[in-house]
Amino acid sequence: MRRVYGLFFFMLILLTANGCSSEGTLHPQSIGLYQAYGHTTSISNGKLTMYWDQRERAFAVASGRRLFLQDGRLPGAGDKVDIVQLADRHGDGQGLQIVSNNGDITVLALYKETPFVIIQRTLAARGETARSVGSISTVQATPTIGLPASQIEVLGCDGLTDAAQARVGHCFLAMADPKTRSGIVAGWTTHDSGSGIVSLQPQDQQVRLSARSEYGRLQIEPQEMVMGETLAIGFFDDVLDGLEQYADLIAKANGVTLKPAPGGYCTWYSNPHGGASDEKAMAELAVFCEKELTRFGFEVMQIDDKWQISSRDFTTYKPDGPYPSGMKHTAEVIRKAGMTAGIWYIPFGWDHTRGLFADHPDWFVKRRDTGQPYEVHWAGTCLDMTHPEARRFLEDVIARMSKEWDYKYMKIDGLWTGLAAKITYPRPEYQPDGLGDAVFHDPSATNLEAYRSGLRLVRQSAGKDVFILGCNIAQNMRTLGASFGLVDGMRVGRDIGARWDHILPCVDMGSRLYFLHSRVWHNDPDCLMLREPLTLDQARAWGSWIALTGQLNLVSEWLPGLPPERLEIVKRTMPNHGLCARPIDLFSSDRPQVWQLTDTSGNTRRDVIGLFNWDDQNSRTVSVAVAELDLPESPRGKYVGFDYWSNLFIPLFTDTLEMEIPAGSCRIIAVRPVLDHPFLLSTRRHITQGIVDVIEETWNPETDCLHGISRVIGNDPYELRVIVPEGRQVKEFITDPKTARQTSMKQEESGVRIFFQTSRNQQIEWNILFQQNRDEP
Repeated sequence: MRRVYGLFFFMLILLTANGCSSEGTLHPQSIGLYQAYGHTTSISNGKLTMYWDQRERAFAVASGRRLFLQDGRLPGAGDKVDIVQLADRHGDGQGLQIVSNNGDITVLALYKETPFVIIQRTLAARGETARSVGSISTVQATPTIGLPASQIEVLGCDGLTDAAQARVGHCFLAMADPKTRSGIVAGWTTHDSGSGIVSLQPQDQQVRLSARSEYGRLQIEPQEMVMGETLAIGFFDDVLDGLEQYADLIAKANGVTLKPAPGGYCTWYSNPHGGASDEKAMAELAVFCEKELTRFGFEVMQIDDKWQISSRDFTTYKPDGPYPSGMKHTAEVIRKAGMTAGIWYIPFGWDHTRGLFADHPDWFVKRRDTGQPYEVHWAGTCLDMTHPEARRFLEDVIARMSKEWDYKYMKIDGLWTGLAAKITYPRPEYQPDGLGDAVFHDPSATNLEAYRSGLRLVRQSAGKDVFILGCNIAQNMRTLGASFGLVDGMRVGRDIGARWDHILPCVDMGSRLYFLHSRVWHNDPDCLMLREPLTLDQARAWGSWIALTGQLNLVSEWLPGLPPERLEIVKRTMPNHGLCARPIDLFSSDRPQVWQLTDTSGNTRRDVIGLFNWDDQNSRTVSVAVAELDLPESPRGKYVGFDYWSNLFIPLFTDTLEMEIPAGSCRIIAVRPVLDHPFLLSTRRHITQGIVDVIEETWNPETDCLHGISRVIGNDPYELRVIVPEGRQVKEFITDPKTARQTSMKQEESGVRIFFQTSRNQQIEWNILFQQNRDEP
């Protein structure tokens, strides 16, 4: 929503007199470091210090004693500079307020406990005429991490390159030393009216950073000001920390509250019964899932495209189509089987030639050059979300699906139609898309304002209890930032299929945008595919990647027809753990091979390392240094692991975890430091090996007892994998025989396995008593 103010809206508390002072808060201990800024005013938040040089009209920012941003320039900066106090959606802080010659106001802000400088430009229309803005530059600066451009890696939505290549990115760019991972993150936290773009241009082995907001067509009325978007720039010893804190800042600025991430089924790619499937197949599948999968965390059955009465008419179902009994009937079948019904539709893309729109041509966005309805490839004609009647129409359609038919999971596709711009699928790099060539019912609305207003309407109409999945950013990358704060999940992957070369692009985007997951929304890399021609190793690798990263897991296979070993992948990758794994080699591999999931929520830290070989032709040795994983220190200097799919304890390691990975395969390793007492290393329940199922683990040295509580799935063999130090052995395994049955134990050289199962889903308390080894006879 645009924030418009009168020209004299900035009634902020000034902390200095008008104009810039060379005294103020300049830190004496930093004078030597910043000699280039001799006529400066500075502010600090304890993490960063920012300096403004009035003579040069330039700024610099330091993290500690590291100057990471130099020669910062604000377009048209004038003489008037004030220090102001701030309290807004980014928090409380201080800022330098600089008035430009044209009346625009830029605030360079440092907020409490925030490791970013936040930059916002407010646009003004002086005089008696309106001002039209297509694109506005916010800042230019030189980021510095102490390396020549050719040795710096830059990450954006479109991948990884060195900084010697010019880059233009949607939302953000991050640059880092690939050896140390120290680096800089620059990204937009808001996209209320304009689309945030960040670019890097090499200059004599340095780089020049610039950032702009693209509005398409922003109209500012005379004597009014429009608050622009906010940009964050920060330096981090570990740039992965920076990306994750950037996502936290986005979430804070946009008021994000996350729902739990569901898992389940999508009809689209299923074979047979793909597309929308049909009511008979869905009823059969509901029975199967209730019996075989719901106890593992399988929650959703979502119907995809082709249920509707016409290709781009979602007012009702097709009476002679796949759901002749109506959509409400199948939703009830799914609900009675203990799951949530989901439905696909395009909220902003319709067929304007349908009879129901004959009297309402004004409900659609128009092209500026021809005045004709704004039609786009594949998704239809753009419904105008600034038109009150079009909004009421869409509100009724969505309310019918969610409240009358009872669909509580919605996959909303073709999102870019709400922008009224060109499709750019599937390329994630910045490219022209005609932003601004549309005419809305409200001529003052920008493309992004219309789009965000539409998404708010979807939420309002659907209800707070509905999980809304946006689909997808690959259609037009502007929907990435424009959707912040307005959807529960977002398809970040392009369309997939049961082919390895279709899976890899989904891995790429899920990796590049990993930091948004479980902070801004739940990333959806697209569906879990398991059938041939994928090998079993490939199916396990894809399922493991989805489950380890924590991204949305919706399988699109005819589940009753899957071989048991492939159906097992579904069981071992649900439910979602609700965390966000890290790609350790994000800045040193084009496609990250090493992922780390860490859970510190309980009384015992758990780490799971995923090693992936994305090459489907050749085996590969994948290694990672223990120092890169930031594992807890081991009293004995050694670490132990369990390889989930190989079902093996792995040899002890010290400085490096290294494994040979077959082509198109993975190794999912639970890792813990070797301790002086017995401990639980792994379980069979889920590929995260304790993170979703082990509630508690404690060691009592007085009784030599390892105690734990596990969430156990009914009629599913449960296994504890325990490391027992030399000199000890298991004396007894104790649990309630009324709840845990078929108990057994197997001693191996590296540890002991304990087996049991229950008749229903429940928490099981267990105790393992130990004793000193007895002498061999």
